[in-house]
Amino acid sequence: MSQTKVFSPIQAAAGSFLGGSLASTIFISQNFSSMEKYQQKTNALLIGLLLTAGLVVLSLNLPENFPGIIFTISTIIITRLIVEKQQYTKEAIEENEELSFHSNWLVFGIGMLSLILMIAVIFSLIFALEIT
Repeated sequence: MSQTKVFSPIQAAAGSFLGGSLASTIFISQNFSSMEKYQQKTNALLIGLLLTAGLVVLSLNLPENFPGIIFTISTIIITRLIVEKQQYTKEAIEENEELSFHSNWLVFGIGMLSLILMIAVIFSLIFALEIT
């Protein structure tokens, strides 16, 4: 019997701390995929990517002394709530023999790759805006 690997609420929240809304989008959409809820996966991807793009644009227009931690904390809380309420709780994953947790290293990797990608996008935009 093969087990389906999923992200727990804590794993998704921790990865979102590292990789922001992009990582959050990946964790939430992958869990919907494991539940075979493909329409919700598509919706999560579209909404998440639009929110990520919106946050990038917003962050470029905020004053320098604006506390960016507000976005981070909001992303962590929202990610955890979505995974807990619409997908899986940690206890549900532990009790279900067909489910298992993804590796924490995978969570770390997705978070770091999302962070690196977002940094590259933001610096590219800043550089492009300074040229024009």
